[in-house]
Amino acid sequence: MKYLVLLLLFASGYASAHELTPTYPKLRSSYLEDVLQTNLKMWNARGDVKYYKIEVTDENWNDVPFITDEKTFKLEHFEHRNIEIFLPSDTTATYICTKSLLEKGSAQKSIVSSKVCSKIK
Repeated sequence: MKYLVLLLLFASGYASAHELTPTYPKLRSSYLEDVLQTNLKMWNARGDVKYYKIEVTDENWNDVPFITDEKTFKLEHFEHRNIEIFLPSDTTATYICTKSLLEKGSAQKSIVSSKVCSKIK
């Protein structure tokens, strides 16, 4: 009986995350020589998370150098943010990801971190 109650509790809940669009961003030439750029839009659907980090990786999930306004930023619940990413023209980048950062010492602690990735075309 105890396991049935736990199963119902977990099944009745839902997971919320943030969104990152487009799912398959395209790199285009920047106004700078030998630099590519892309734009993404992020939306925070999580009321328990306000801080996010941008990561760019290759196909093996190794970090790739990139430039953006802020690699770590605050995004309130239901807010949108435009993200502009700049990469060298010889980049091996495959994924652009945003990862939720959990606050330490918060009265309302979240135990689930979310990571959403877009695959570069």
